[in-house]
Amino acid sequence: MKRPGGARRHAWLWGWLLVTLPGLAIAQTSPKVHELMAAPDTVHRGFFDASLKPVLTIDSGDGVRLHTASGNPKYYEGLGVPKDKIPPDLYRVFQGVEDNLRWDHTLNGPIYVKDAVPGDTLEIRIRSVDVWLPLAGQSFTPNRGLLPEDFPYRRDRALFLDLEKKTVDYLPGVVLPLKPFWGVIGVAPPAAMGRVQSGPPNVFGGNMDNKDLGAGSTLYLPVHVPGALLSIGDGHAAQGHGEVCLSAIEASLKGEVQVILHKGKRITWPRGETATHYMTMGLHTDLDEATKMATREMITWMTELKGLTREDAYMLASLAMDLIVTQVVDGTKGIHALMPKSIFQR
Repeated sequence: MKRPGGARRHAWLWGWLLVTLPGLAIAQTSPKVHELMAAPDTVHRGFFDASLKPVLTIDSGDGVRLHTASGNPKYYEGLGVPKDKIPPDLYRVFQGVEDNLRWDHTLNGPIYVKDAVPGDTLEIRIRSVDVWLPLAGQSFTPNRGLLPEDFPYRRDRALFLDLEKKTVDYLPGVVLPLKPFWGVIGVAPPAAMGRVQSGPPNVFGGNMDNKDLGAGSTLYLPVHVPGALLSIGDGHAAQGHGEVCLSAIEASLKGEVQVILHKGKRITWPRGETATHYMTMGLHTDLDEATKMATREMITWMTELKGLTREDAYMLASLAMDLIVTQVVDGTKGIHALMPKSIFQR
């Protein structure tokens, strides 16, 4: 399956892999497209765990059409939203959930990728992503967010999204465009880590909250357990870099990803790319350390990909690479580095 306009964007990866790793398992010639609808038996909430049983098994190169759900109906009922304004799909997905938490991290998966083993890399091409349901939420809570000393209380909002105009009337005179993406895309952590909460992103990806990983982008994740065990969710209809109050517009999304396995291609941390930029990520509780991580990762990638010396890659980064604050509210903070593709002639 080929994505329109994607061949050029990924030619660098395939060419390099074919030269350096001739034993790679290349994506199958006739991939399937699977459906994975959020349902009580196809989601897990608030954690990653290598012991989870997969809900779907796919081959390298297959596509997965997703409908992910954010928004426990009991949460919206508690805000005074009439039941007839709450989409029936949310009642279906959250059947059996007794509390009134919003449960943004209701994750579809895990998805088992055949032949994936530790030391491989998973490529997730985000072919499309759009808003699915019109009801969404946003909040800040005590002791969280960037400014807990300024806002030591809680505020919640229910928002109704215009699915045709792709906007939301956020405040009187304030209309926001919807730019959806999945805040959580992650594989299972190493088994030795056990069950980990999905809040802080880590070596397995997870809650990166990276608004630049929207439709047309690609994410690369290191594989830590057999089958990789990929999970996706935490739909964001709109978010700024930083996500400063703790919450995006938390929404239910739909879209399609294609998953490609790269055998024997080991990376240390998540990487990504868009049509115009290479992307590396730094994840650390200290924002300065996250900045260093993202920069070191870009230097390493440019030496691998473009044959630059580390010294040349470092100096080039000072001229052409941008450092973006991904988010500052998930405990583990995020920085992503963007290097433009247009500067390279080969």
